[in-house]
Amino acid sequence: MSSSLWKNHDFRIVLGGGLINNIGDWLLIVALPAFVYTQTGSGRSTAAIIIIELLVGVTFGPYGGALADRWDLRRTVVVTNILQSVTLLPLLTVTSDRLWPAFLVAALQGLLQQVNNPASFALVPRIVPTEQLVQANAANAASMSIARLVGAPLGGIVVALGGLSAVVAVDAATFVVVALATWFVRSPTQSLAVGDDSTRSRLSVYGGWSEIRQHRPLVGLLGVQFLSGLAFAMFPVLFIAFVIDILHGDEATVGIIRGTAAAGGLVASVIVGRGGRNIDPARLMLWGYTGLGAVAFLFVNIAAVSTALWLFFVIFAMTGLPNLTSQIGAVGAIQRLCPPALLGRFQGLASALGSVGAVIGSIVVGLLLDRVGVTLLFNVQATLFVLSGVASYVFVIRCQTLF
Repeated sequence: MSSSLWKNHDFRIVLGGGLINNIGDWLLIVALPAFVYTQTGSGRSTAAIIIIELLVGVTFGPYGGALADRWDLRRTVVVTNILQSVTLLPLLTVTSDRLWPAFLVAALQGLLQQVNNPASFALVPRIVPTEQLVQANAANAASMSIARLVGAPLGGIVVALGGLSAVVAVDAATFVVVALATWFVRSPTQSLAVGDDSTRSRLSVYGGWSEIRQHRPLVGLLGVQFLSGLAFAMFPVLFIAFVIDILHGDEATVGIIRGTAAAGGLVASVIVGRGGRNIDPARLMLWGYTGLGAVAFLFVNIAAVSTALWLFFVIFAMTGLPNLTSQIGAVGAIQRLCPPALLGRFQGLASALGSVGAVIGSIVVGLLLDRVGVTLLFNVQATLFVLSGVASYVFVIRCQTLF
């Protein structure tokens, strides 16, 4: 019988490093677009910051995953965090008349994330026993919720009080701390696939896709990732439009309602971490996405009966459990079904597909919101979550039993 997860020295390091890293990511995600918008008043320039990172993810995600599979994971995480710290420096030269360094930083940060994220993802199953992965993923999900609660407001506060120079100082410090912490990971993290020319060929992007195609559940997982990514990408604009146009709220109302989900997510991570460790992660994914669709249908359609704000606070808090369950299940399913030597490339492909879904979802909402209305589009988004659950069963769970 394995010892407690919390006695695992390497997991504590990775969990703490991930928390600090995610706080830094949220800080930059909020601070950089906010600074650009306040300096220029240009929605186009602000959107360009986000679009650049999405395009980098679509273009380089699979290649970043392939590199992560070639290299020692610990060293990859250390080096990419140091480089992310250094590539923040051009932000110190940004002014209202000179924005191009901000676009450069967005591109460089997005590029480095395409290597760092698959490496960080592949690191967890190398340091945690298989039977503890669900518990570890629940802890990581809680860490991400805490990082969002801390990092998002911190980004606004730091850029408002100290400008981009303060953002650079704080965010660079988080990258350096993560690099130093990861250096002390003790578990073996070298590449699992090194050797002759045939092995190196399999480590290419095409070679990775060729291997993935041989595992039907993995192909199904990619499809689920795309569908759910499309649904998640549609949500932010639809949610804001719904709260303001249907519930007659304001910006504060938007923030308060969304905050209830983060709090619910923390509670959900504890529940799933304790009760879900013996459950097939693919079934957690199925229940999570289906539950998200059900709550989304309730959230948007109950407005026909009542628009009392307290009711929507309660309903949106209910999304915490299925949202975290879907994330924990998806991560656990990938870790369980994907061969360890293929994890980086799979995560790179999944990231690229998620970025494609995000671009499509954003475009669809932007083009159709004024024409067909928020209620119809919100119901379409809820349907996509249900379809993600159905796809989880048909193309992942059933395929596990058939192949």
